[in-house]
Amino acid sequence: MEGERDSPAGTSSGVLENAWKQFGRDNPAGKALFKLYNKDVTKQIGNAYHSKNKQAHDKKLATGWTPPPVAEPPKPKLERPQVEVPKFPLKRIEYDNLGAARVDLIPRRRPLEVIRREIDAEYERMRAAPQPPPNRPLLDEREKARLAELMRFRGKLPAITPEQQAEMSKAVPRKSQRQQLEELFSAIMGEIEERRQFLRDLEAAGRLPLETVYMIRSEIQDRVTELQRVDVLLKQQAGEL
Repeated sequence: MEGERDSPAGTSSGVLENAWKQFGRDNPAGKALFKLYNKDVTKQIGNAYHSKNKQAHDKKLATGWTPPPVAEPPKPKLERPQVEVPKFPLKRIEYDNLGAARVDLIPRRRPLEVIRREIDAEYERMRAAPQPPPNRPLLDEREKARLAELMRFRGKLPAITPEQQAEMSKAVPRKSQRQQLEELFSAIMGEIEERRQFLRDLEAAGRLPLETVYMIRSEIQDRVTELQRVDVLLKQQAGEL
């Protein structure tokens, strides 16, 4: 019963394995059937050939046959290349017997003396040749002065030169010594009043540390001393002392 059951399955499997032959492998349907039912065909064929060859080889070995040894190819012998170099006889030149320097034996187109004479002649010809006339007007005194100023200030002329600045300072009337003392007296008074106002502002704000009071009072005292000295000078100018 089991054989009868298995035979249709085996027959159907064999039919399916050969189904690709109905289509051929040159179309998508035949390729798909071959991949689906004949995955190991190539492997099975290779194994069959391998088993057949192995059995034949084992039979030959059983008869006493041995495979011939494989001879290794001979290694090439390395030889050093022979290079032939031409040899020329050396000829030594006795310079002492020639009566000339070695540099004189170098072949030239013209001797040194000829070249020097040509250079001297060219120099004399250039000196004797007339000078070409100028192609632009000659520099006058005004242009020379302008170029001198450019060289003096390195190409950038200032808006006011030092000489002009000196002339302008001379034109401004200078203050007398009494006027200078009066301006100094007013400036010192302003500094003293400024420091007193600073102390009043700190006291009104409630932030008057003792160190600041000592420092500001010391500065005020210094300026009072200087103010007294200026006052003495003013009185001397007025002729009161």
